[in-house]
Amino acid sequence: MLESADAAEGVGAYPAELEMALLCEQWNSLPDAGGVLDQKVGLLARMSAALNVFRAIKNEQNRGDMKLSEWSKQHPDTYRTLVRVEKLRRKQHGS
Repeated sequence: MLESADAAEGVGAYPAELEMALLCEQWNSLPDAGGVLDQKVGLLARMSAALNVFRAIKNEQNRGDMKLSEWSKQHPDTYRTLVRVEKLRRKQHGS
């Protein structure tokens, strides 16, 4: 998840799950042949998490001059994702 956040902020490479999610979205297909149940266990969940974090960061970056408090009320789910990312970052860096 943090790699996707870093990628959205332009400070890291796109993790494999995010790249795959963006390609699948672009081409309207799944990574492996077959349906959802034919995919590797956990792959779609990791791809979804990566994409959700990436989009949350991008959405917040595009809020313009809107105050964060106002934006967070209009986008509560996205804001909760950002809060989770920041908690993970603090935990990772021991602060």
